[in-house]
Order: sequence, then structure tokens, then C-alpha cells
Amino acid sequence: MEPREINWKPSRKIQGLVFALILILLVSIIFGLAMVISVGVGHAVVLVDPLTKSISDPIVGPTYVVKAPWVTAVDVYYATDSFEDTIACFSSDQLEMQIQILLRWSLDPEKLRDLYHNYPRLNYKEAAIESIMAETIRLVTKNFTALQTIEFRDIVRNQIESAVQQEVMTEPSLAGALTRFEFDLRNIGYPAKYTSAIEDKLVAEQQKIQADFERQRILVLANATAQEVIIKAAGEAEAKVIEANATKQAIELILEPIGQSGNETRIAEIYLWVQTLQKIAPTIDILIVGTEGTPVLIPANSTNP
Repeated sequence: MEPREINWKPSRKIQGLVFALILILLVSIIFGLAMVISVGVGHAVVLVDPLTKSISDPIVGPTYVVKAPWVTAVDVYYATDSFEDTIACFSSDQLEMQIQILLRWSLDPEKLRDLYHNYPRLNYKEAAIESIMAETIRLVTKNFTALQTIEFRDIVRNQIESAVQQEVMTEPSLAGALTRFEFDLRNIGYPAKYTSAIEDKLVAEQQKIQADFERQRILVLANATAQEVIIKAAGEAEAKVIEANATKQAIELILEPIGQSGNETRIAEIYLWVQTLQKIAPTIDILIVGTEGTPVLIPANSTNP
């Protein structure tokens, strides 16, 4: 005997009940996920209740937050943020410059509620910081000529940093939420023609410095040469004086045993003549003087056939 097939179908009531249970389960899961949120490190959450129109104090991570399904959780990153831009400005001599800056800061978690109240889209960088930076930098740079922004770059940087920090701290809409400022003046861009002129000026100054150095070197060398000549001449003069005194003493010694014979002048001439011959021919050991006064010089090492 063949078994009978059982065709059982749930009633509509049962189907509706199953569908309701599934729907309730899905809604519970969605509500559960919506009611528990995770807050990471460096982040904070501000809960906004549209029914009561209230804004909670910030809840700083890392943590989990349980909220009502209709409450919006606004995530705010407070650790370190930055703003980088290139701002066109003018010097006091009306030269346009492109100043590239970078500003870093952190947010005070205790001030996040007020900051969100003033900027519900958290667009405070575009709405406040950008305008503060541009206006402040232009006010500072107009106090310097273009050349001074090159020569006194550190002073320009410090004045911009101090002015920006002062303006940010006193801006009411920022509610004092920005802390730990770090300002970096990354570059000051000048027009190509001005940069070329500066480079030419620097080259000319280097050439002038080199020319001055060469001139000083030549003067020093010339002075040294002149001093050398003077010293040499003084030495030669002193040597001649010494030699003259020695000659005088030698002649006096020669004449001393002779006495006043009337031939003093001739003897002095002969002495000087002999001294001169010794300088001219220092290798001559034998000297024969003829009756007419003509000297015959005979080297000691000469050999005759």
C-alpha cells in the first residue's frame, strides 16, 4: 500500500506571525546597532537629540556609547589636525608674493560642544581659519619690503606665527577650542623676474667681493715686495757700512807701524786695489805687479809645460 502524500500549508495567520517575528528581529538588530557605537582613540562623540534639541557634552574615546535610535552621534577628531595653503600677499613695495604655510593644532575636548554649536558641519577650517590666515599674513607682509622678507625671514615668520595665534585664540566662533599651535612658513615665492634679478644681484655682489679680495691680495703682495726691497737695501747699506769700517780699521792697522811717511794714500789705494782683485778673482793665489802697475794673476793650481 502506497503512503499518502501530506500537503500541509501554514495558514495565513501562521504566515503573518512568522513574518512579524522576522520583522521584529530585524528591527531589533538595526535598533541595537544604532544604539551602540564605538568611539576610537583621538576621537570624541557629541550626541545631538533632534527631539529635545540638545547637544551633549563630548564623550572621549576609546569607549562605547549607548544612545537612542533617533539621536545623532557626531564624531569629532580632536588629536591633531592641520591646514595648508598658499596665500597671495603683497610686500610694502607692492611686490606680489606667494607664501606657503602649514598650521597644525589639536582640539580641546572640553570645548568641542561649543565648537560644534558654532559649526554644526565642523567646517571651521574653511569658515574661520582660512580667512584668519589670509588676512593676518597680508597684514604682516605689508610691513616688509620684498628684500626684507628674504633678509629677515625668521622675523617675518615669528611675527606671522604670533599674529595668527593671537587671532585664532580671540576668534569667538572658535570658542578657544584650538590648542598646541605649530606654524611652519614653508616657502616664500617671488615672481620669476624678481628672482632672476635677485640672483643677478647676488652674482654681482660675489664678483665684487672676489674683486675686492684680489685687490687686497695684490696690495698685500705689493707691500710685501716693497718691504722686501727696503729690508734688502737696508741690509746691503748696513753691510757696506760694516765693510767700510772694517776696511778703515785694516788700513789703520797697516799704517800704524809705518807712521807718517807721506805714502799713506798710496798704501790705502794698494790695499783697496788688492781687496777688489780678491773679489774679482778669488781663486788666484799669486799676484805679480809690474813696474807700470799692470797686475799678472797666476792661479796656484796652474801648470806650465
